[in-house]
Amino acid sequence: MTTQPDPYGALTDLFTTPSTATTVAEPPRASTVTPRIECLIPGHLPVRAAVWLGPCTWALNPDADDAALLRIEDDSTCLSRLSSTPLDPLDTTRPLAETIDQTATRSRRWAIVPPMQWDAVHLATVGFDRITILSGTDQAAVVAAYQVCKTFASLPGAVQLDLGICFAGSDGTTAEATGRRLADTVREQLGFELALRGHLHRIDDAGAQVQSSRCRSHEHGLDGLVSEIHRGLAATFAEPAEPAEPSPVESPVIHEFPVPSDSVPEPALFDVPPPPLVIDEDVESTPVEPVQPMRSEPVRPSSTSDVEGGHLAEHVDGIDPLPISSPTCPEIDLGVDSHGRVHCLCRESDLRQLRVVSRWVLEHHHILTLACPDRLSASPLEPTCHLFTAHPPDLSDLHGSGLRLHLLTRVHVGRESTWFACPLS
Repeated sequence: MTTQPDPYGALTDLFTTPSTATTVAEPPRASTVTPRIECLIPGHLPVRAAVWLGPCTWALNPDADDAALLRIEDDSTCLSRLSSTPLDPLDTTRPLAETIDQTATRSRRWAIVPPMQWDAVHLATVGFDRITILSGTDQAAVVAAYQVCKTFASLPGAVQLDLGICFAGSDGTTAEATGRRLADTVREQLGFELALRGHLHRIDDAGAQVQSSRCRSHEHGLDGLVSEIHRGLAATFAEPAEPAEPSPVESPVIHEFPVPSDSVPEPALFDVPPPPLVIDEDVESTPVEPVQPMRSEPVRPSSTSDVEGGHLAEHVDGIDPLPISSPTCPEIDLGVDSHGRVHCLCRESDLRQLRVVSRWVLEHHHILTLACPDRLSASPLEPTCHLFTAHPPDLSDLHGSGLRLHLLTRVHVGRESTWFACPLS
């Protein structure tokens, strides 16, 4: 798949998009469907990659009545809506953010195809709920899929990634056998689990209504799209459900695991009366001094540096800590340099939130300027991201990724200890 407008994809959009749409009433929201934003990485697919994207998106969400697919290209973004019910026409003249909000009123499942030159660190930290490789089952396709897995395995915390694969163009027996072999190899060689997300044998009428349209690209690229979708889903489905009236409690009946007739019932617990108090009159009573309650003082560290190294901005020359943080990712520290540029700093375990906070800083620059007057630049500047580790070899593959890498570890000298930090890049 190329980043240029695909003629096969345009032809698919032409034949799957109705020329005239009838306005229909919005169906009830599928509140039981869990929201999900999925990244689709096209591998070696049969024939043309573009024609498999929509059907695979629909096949990956069998429990949803609506789904949305976004394909990012050089100068535009293609939005395909899939639904089991008729769709209203979209106003393509509106900004992409408004189009996403309108689509989010129906679709809780989203799939995004990133640009061809994607970056593993970016995809792992931008905010996807899971990542799925779309692949064929021939030898070249399986080797390419393994290379993608190997790319993600080199990232810190790769075990926590929800990475899976979906096979296209093969029957269930072939897809399952190929998937098992690939998953076993990934487990043995790379050390994490590869989820098997099913297969799609051929493209046929799946009963889904498809509506495709092209919009202008988002000014913030992939980060902006994922942020807009998260915001649209949160705004649409945030209304709390009214609590249902409690129904009368019936005697419980367990259907899944019936209790055998010969099983021993649990003994009932009865209130046991306390033993009678026996007083020996020959024993002199010894006065007991009342115990004074102990006053517990909260344990406080001697300084902020005793708590995981304190504020990370204190370990980088030329950066002053900011007394604010992102409400969704408070574990990411913020600092500012003499030019008013914001710096986002985190430890290795919080790498996935680093890009999210960086985008949050850009989008809320005006509010941050009001919270920290005379400290931030007048116009928003791209934040600089810092990553700290106690084991530098774990970050060897991140050199050249745009992240500033640092060593942070506690050093013991005799009975004294302190934190030591130095730049790695």
